[in-house]
Amino acid sequence: MAVLGLAGCHRAEPPLPPADPHYVLGAPYQMDGVWQYPREDFGYRQTGLAVADPDQTPYVTTDGEHYDPQSLTGRHATLQLPAIVTVRNLENGRELTIRLNDRGPEARGRLIGLTPRVAALLGIGANPVQVEIIGHEAENEQLAEALPGGQHLDVSAAPVGQIRTESLDRPGTGGTIVSVPASTVGAADVSALMRDLPPEVRQGYVQGGMLWVDAGTFSTLRYAQVAAARTGGRVIPVQDHGRAAWRVHVGPFMNVAGADRALDQLLGDGMTGARIVVE
Repeated sequence: MAVLGLAGCHRAEPPLPPADPHYVLGAPYQMDGVWQYPREDFGYRQTGLAVADPDQTPYVTTDGEHYDPQSLTGRHATLQLPAIVTVRNLENGRELTIRLNDRGPEARGRLIGLTPRVAALLGIGANPVQVEIIGHEAENEQLAEALPGGQHLDVSAAPVGQIRTESLDRPGTGGTIVSVPASTVGAADVSALMRDLPPEVRQGYVQGGMLWVDAGTFSTLRYAQVAAARTGGRVIPVQDHGRAAWRVHVGPFMNVAGADRALDQLLGDGMTGARIVVE
């Protein structure tokens, strides 16, 4: 009787509804006390910190796919979904093309969440590492044009390049290393982009850098100087979508814990656009 009672406590998970991939941007939302503002960006490039997501029970992702911890997918707070991106581990130079299909990660100061498979292929351990995300404009515009909910652009596919591969030196990851730059990998049709992407890890260059907290980007120098004086940061001139702008950086920090503390302080002081970067 005890055995029967125990067995009755373990009910099977209800089946997931059929996958329904669609294009989604979404309204502003709050995550871990920070407001996020989704927006389209087909040329997105940022540095920051990655986190390996835990192996989770399958669920329906934000764009209508079924979550699979073995898939080459990830989570991002603001980019359009789905989105094809390249993630590069700045510590070992490994690069991998994945599809973003969900919102997250929930932890403050983390730029991207990666499935356990992606984390293993890129050599990311339990601790967050520095990564760079590079937009694949042609593939992303195709997704926006063809998927339900998209904006129906008139975009042509880029040609598919030739690649050479060799086995990864790390056993158990089931991937390959590609000896050509990421830019030679062309776009395929939309149905292929929504299937499982190939586990082709490219060996790029190792990029050093320090951890900073970006307190915000300002279109007026005076406002940037006020923010720098308030935060103890420095003003850096930048280009923001082709226009002159000024960014306020606080730091540098020798470790992630120090950057996290500074980020929490800036967010608590009302600098809601603050984020961790690597430069």
